[in-house]
Amino acid sequence: MNKLKIIVGVCCLLSACSAFQSEPAKVQGSYYADDAERYRQNVAVKAETPDYVTYEYKDIRIDELAPLAAMYCDASGGRQAYLREIILYHNNLRRATFDCANLATEE
Repeated sequence: MNKLKIIVGVCCLLSACSAFQSEPAKVQGSYYADDAERYRQNVAVKAETPDYVTYEYKDIRIDELAPLAAMYCDASGGRQAYLREIILYHNNLRRATFDCANLATEE
């Protein structure tokens, strides 16, 4: 029984040592390049007017998509983006519509 404990202990020690000696994962490029590629593969503009923009997306959270809508609304008149709706579309794709408005001056 003692030999078994020694063998198990040595195996655990060797596996722990090999885990610490393995080379850490190297990051290729920057994080933003990976995010840009992820956006290109997972986001598509389905409708755009000066008053709203609709994106179809997958594998991205809505809070990651919101800055894209904010940049679009700012470029199309210096307004803010407000989320109107999110709907589930075909094959688990989602569509989010953002309205471009300046609520401070509109009444």
